[in-house]
Amino acid sequence: MKLETEIVSEKQKALIISKTNFAFIDLLKQHFKNFSVDPFFSSTPPKSFEIFDYLFVIDTHMTLAKISENPEKKIVFIFFHNKTPQFLLNSRLKNIKIIEIGNENLDKYDIDKILWFAFSPTKEVFLRINWLAKKSQPQIEKRKFTFSRYFTRKNLTLAFILIFISLHLLFAPFLLLSSIFVSRAFSGLKNENYQKVSAEISAARQFYQLSKKFYSFSRSTYLLLGVSLVPDNLMEIDKNGLEAIEETTAILTNAKEIQRLVFAKNKDAVDKDDLKLRIKTLENSLDKVAENLVVINQKLDFQFQFVKTIKNNLLETSDLLEKAKKLLLYFDSVLGKTTSSKYLIFFANNMELRPGGGFLGSFATVDIKDYEIGEIKVYDVYDADGQLTAHIDPPKPIEQYLKIPHWFLRDSNFSPDYFENYQKALFFLEKELKMADFDGSMLLTTTAVENILTAFGNIYLPDFKENINSKNFYLKTQFYTEKNFFPGSIQKRVFLSSVVQQIILNLDNLSLKKFLTSLKKSLDEKQIVIHLNDENAQSLFDTSFWSGRVIEPKCLAGTNSCLVDYLFPYDANVGANKANFFISRSLYLRTNVDSQGKINHLLSIQYQNSSPSEIFPTGVYRNYFQILLPKNSTIKQITKEGVLVEDFDQKDDKFKLVGFYFEVPPKKTVEIKINYQLNEEIKKGGQIYQLVVQKQIGASNSDLILDFRFNNNISLINQNFSPLVKDDKVIYNTNLSTDKIFFMELSND
Repeated sequence: MKLETEIVSEKQKALIISKTNFAFIDLLKQHFKNFSVDPFFSSTPPKSFEIFDYLFVIDTHMTLAKISENPEKKIVFIFFHNKTPQFLLNSRLKNIKIIEIGNENLDKYDIDKILWFAFSPTKEVFLRINWLAKKSQPQIEKRKFTFSRYFTRKNLTLAFILIFISLHLLFAPFLLLSSIFVSRAFSGLKNENYQKVSAEISAARQFYQLSKKFYSFSRSTYLLLGVSLVPDNLMEIDKNGLEAIEETTAILTNAKEIQRLVFAKNKDAVDKDDLKLRIKTLENSLDKVAENLVVINQKLDFQFQFVKTIKNNLLETSDLLEKAKKLLLYFDSVLGKTTSSKYLIFFANNMELRPGGGFLGSFATVDIKDYEIGEIKVYDVYDADGQLTAHIDPPKPIEQYLKIPHWFLRDSNFSPDYFENYQKALFFLEKELKMADFDGSMLLTTTAVENILTAFGNIYLPDFKENINSKNFYLKTQFYTEKNFFPGSIQKRVFLSSVVQQIILNLDNLSLKKFLTSLKKSLDEKQIVIHLNDENAQSLFDTSFWSGRVIEPKCLAGTNSCLVDYLFPYDANVGANKANFFISRSLYLRTNVDSQGKINHLLSIQYQNSSPSEIFPTGVYRNYFQILLPKNSTIKQITKEGVLVEDFDQKDDKFKLVGFYFEVPPKKTVEIKINYQLNEEIKKGGQIYQLVVQKQIGASNSDLILDFRFNNNISLINQNFSPLVKDDKVIYNTNLSTDKIFFMELSND
């Protein structure tokens, strides 16, 4: 007999309790059957739930006691439209789940969600489905009973850590805001919007104080962790930036008042005392700003390119402040002298360029005594030259190319060195006008006056019914000084005297920032040069390269083991016209260092004349070109437009001086090439190579390209500029806007 064993599995049972037979209940029953669960339906809760595994209570209330009697049963409550009883939400029963439904129109996807939530082991006890977005009651109100699950040890620890970190970083946003307002204040300072500066600094100060308070709370923790250096530095940078801008604002206000008092006439004792006090205050303010900038520069210890740029600007500004302070000391001593100090001012027209800056068409004198600046008297150079009775032999180019057999004050600046020209001018002034005993002098080119006029805007000349400014000054000057001019006429003196007088009268409208910027630019670019008899003051101008001196080549690299190279090209317009207004010049120096360490140069200079015609004041550029080279150099060849130049002057003294004449017609370009060699070599093992390139007083800025090429045994180790290095080439593009000194450390294996 065959025996068979039959295993009978008992299905789970689910009871659906609902007073209303909703349409979705049939769908729910069908899903139960698909899950092998037998569904049952009742409109009221039965007395006992013993035979059922699941209870689905739909929109029907049940007492808490009834639910508690059956802790082993899984009970799912379904309610519509926020009708869940509060006692269920507040209960902590583990055998119930609550589902809220937005409306009765449920589909099979909604039923799947209900059953998944009901049968899943998830700890979540609350679910909303099919809920309309317009219902405004937030879900969190229905989940109040779930908050307790967040109050675990882990969550409390995380919350404490977050609060701790937040409190220790709370200073950062306020510091950032302070820095932003400091930056905006600096921008306002540059744009001379001092009202904006005041408002921005006020806001920056408030945010900084808040940042400081919050940081004082967290700093001990940063110290303990050893990470306080960065926030300390940032706080110091912000603090010193605030103080520097506040002090700079005070400096500008004080300087404006000093300017007014200096030029005020008939000052009484109170005015003089006020001026002395303000100068002293200005000196202290400069010290404070300099100290703040030093601190900022030290604290900016971040390796970013923009930070390096800021640091370089800070160093330049600090250096300028130090120079300003030294000048201020001299300024005060000069103003306060009880004996009169007399100074000489030359006006050089660099549109007719000469070695010393330009044609000397006019000059002026000014006396200073006991904090009073006397009248600035302007003279026409032809008035002075007309009184010269002695014959003085002129330099050869003046006689040969200008066709002038005598030497006068107007042509006295024929040296590239301003001190030499000043001494020669004193000689002529004593001979012509019996003027002597000056305490110093200054030369201003036409370009320098244009730069200074940018600080004024338009200046009205009532005598000429004209407005002058930086853009039309040269043309107006040419019109009123050259038109129908003859030696002995006073039109040039009258016009320049009117300009000087109106500049002084318009000092109240002066933009001090633009004036100081244009003054420094003119000094740096050798459009203004100065010589003072006071040696201490003059040393400042010498070390700043503001004195227009020819630099004596010597080792400046802090070592005796260096090879000094030198280059100083300069022009002399001997065409009696203003062609330099239309002349542009570019220099290209190609240097080859061979295997023996010998240095060969090929200097190429291009002159472009954009004059429209040969009619005065434009025309042919007739130039007596000169160049200073190292004394131990040898000229190999000079060409003009590829044609050999054989007729040139040469003189060996402190330098090798080479000079020759050439012309550049209107709308033409001429290239001069000079091939020369140094007689000194780069030593075996290596040496510092130093090249000094000087700019001519009054010359326009020229492009300068340095192209160094080394033999394989010569290598570049270090340099003080940022060239393009490729294979055995070192190329550097720059601008000859002022005197330049280049250092290169070379190795000769």
